[in-house]
Amino acid sequence: MRILIAEDHRILLDSLALLLASIEGVEVVSKHTNGKQVLTALEVDPTIDLVVSDVQMPVMGGIELTLQLRQRFPQVKICLLTVADQPEAIKEAIRAGADGYVLKSAERHELETALKLVTKGNKFYSEQVMLQLANDTGIEFTPDAEKPQKIAITQRELDVLKLIAQEYSGTQIAEKLFISPTTVETHRKHLMQKLGVQTTIGLVKYAIKYNLI
Repeated sequence: MRILIAEDHRILLDSLALLLASIEGVEVVSKHTNGKQVLTALEVDPTIDLVVSDVQMPVMGGIELTLQLRQRFPQVKICLLTVADQPEAIKEAIRAGADGYVLKSAERHELETALKLVTKGNKFYSEQVMLQLANDTGIEFTPDAEKPQKIAITQRELDVLKLIAQEYSGTQIAEKLFISPTTVETHRKHLMQKLGVQTTIGLVKYAIKYNLI
């Protein structure tokens, strides 16, 4: 796992580099103090697997960096590591296309888990982040979603929903339920339509709200 790090506080940058380098299988390729430097580094070496970036940085912050990565280096994953736990900041990162969102207060094992899942194509959001989203009223459900017992969700759709909320990828869900990835995606789309949500985060919030996980 080849990683670039972006953090504008030098002491934190060096400490984070040492921490990540101590994880088995991780190679910290270079350290940077803003997103623009990361993009320049990727132009030289686009084979990087993952960028770990702060959100608040001079010149170019983590959100803009995420947007640029999605456009110019879509194969590179990005995990935002930040102190910002407000729902709006989290949703902005998700809309930008961040693969992971981890708070700086997280334990080492949580960060390590996040990096491994993200590089495998999964999304990862800290438990505190998910709780913030669950308690936020900014992601609204349709009136029917407030009464889940009246929504005709099949048992198989419920199985898929639970696994989505547990951060399994479409391929992993297919393997667990012995169905095809295409069928998983069909169930996901049907769930979004039935529950009146637009994103996977909306599905996760629903699962948390009604104690499905």
